[in-house]
Amino acid sequence: MDALQLAKDILRANLQLGDKADSLKRETPLMGSFPEFNSLTVVGIVTAIEEQTGCSVSDTEITAELFETVGTLVAFIESKLG
Repeated sequence: MDALQLAKDILRANLQLGDKADSLKRETPLMGSFPEFNSLTVVGIVTAIEEQTGCSVSDTEITAELFETVGTLVAFIESKLG
């Protein structure tokens, strides 16, 4: 499973980006760059990661740094994929 594509798919669904998600790069900033990105979005993204990877995400793993860029989110997904 490609973590970058998975991250784009999760962001597409949770931020309702449509085709815009295809242009996301690892360096694309997340938190603060999308008006739709809020606490409910974070919950949706974390839930989607759990569902797509089959892993659980603990509360201590959810930090602001995780949502800095697409790349930080991809790195987290990669760590869950093992």
